[in-house]
Amino acid sequence: MRDSEKAKFLKMMQATLAIYDKTATTETVGLWWNLLAGYEFADVERAFAQYLKCAEGRFAPKPASIIAIIDSMHPDGRPGADEAWAMIPMDEYASAVMTQEMAEALSIARPLLESGDKIAARMAFKEAYSRIVDANKRNGIRPSWFPSLGQDKEGRDAALSDAVRLGRLSADHAIGLLPPEKIAPMLQSAGKERLALDYKLPSAEESMARIQSMKDALKQREAA
Repeated sequence: MRDSEKAKFLKMMQATLAIYDKTATTETVGLWWNLLAGYEFADVERAFAQYLKCAEGRFAPKPASIIAIIDSMHPDGRPGADEAWAMIPMDEYASAVMTQEMAEALSIARPLLESGDKIAARMAFKEAYSRIVDANKRNGIRPSWFPSLGQDKEGRDAALSDAVRLGRLSADHAIGLLPPEKIAPMLQSAGKERLALDYKLPSAEESMARIQSMKDALKQREAA
């Protein structure tokens, strides 16, 4: 939200809290503004309207409830904490495409992971990841995906293919990370069949046929 929308936000908060016989004090409105400022006013307004219509609307709203409604309007593709833990590479051999939030949480859990305490590492990762994601959502920061490619070459193909298919990486980004012979299979696996045709390498038979065709064309020119 923009500073110019503070007056509209104040009126909305006053009207909403009045329904529950509560007063929109300066401190209360300021707290709500700080928590919701990273979102568009139109989305905030819609979220309050939806909240009043749902069963939970019998009670005065809490910021977490409004934020949850806004997030449901615009799914950002962030994996949950358990899914994020399952996605991260556990060693240098594995490949993954992950978010900066996952990388930050992993850096916190890594000492426990390297010590062999995987259970404690998982708990530390989930706690840190949830905290980082919540903070970024409040500040309107969307997830940023990047590849972490390990030593397993086949694993790289699968990780990049899944990321392109799910919209986490662009096809152009993934193409730049693979040797020519791997591009078409990766694109096909990602559901980009039409794009894969542009990168399909000719077979040995097709190459020989092209060479023979060029030779025949040269002979015809010489004979003419």
